[in-house]
Amino acid sequence: MDDYKVLKASDVRQHWSKVVNEVARDKTRVIVEKSGIPVAGVVSPQDLEWLQERDRRMAELRETMDDMRQAFRDVPSDEFNRAVDRVVQESRSRTDSPPHT
Repeated sequence: MDDYKVLKASDVRQHWSKVVNEVARDKTRVIVEKSGIPVAGVVSPQDLEWLQERDRRMAELRETMDDMRQAFRDVPSDEFNRAVDRVVQESRSRTDSPPHT
C-alpha cells in the first residue's frame, strides 16, 4: 500500500468512485486538502478500526496517568521527578548489564 495521497477536495469530488475503490482495496489512504490545508482523510474500515482501538488505548493510558498523578498529588514535583529519574536509571542499569551466571 502507498502511504497516502494528497488530493484537492475538488479532485476527490470529481473522482470519488476511484478514490473510494482505491482506499477500499487498501491501495492508499487519502488526505483531502482545501486551499492547501488538510481538512479530512479517507481511510479503509480496517484503518478506522485501528484508529478507534488506538484512541481507546490512549484514553486508558491517560486515565492511568491521571490516577498516578492523584496518588502522588502531595509529593512536590521536583522530588517526584528526581525519584522517577532514579528509578529509570536503576531499571536501565539492570537491563543494560549482562545476566549473572
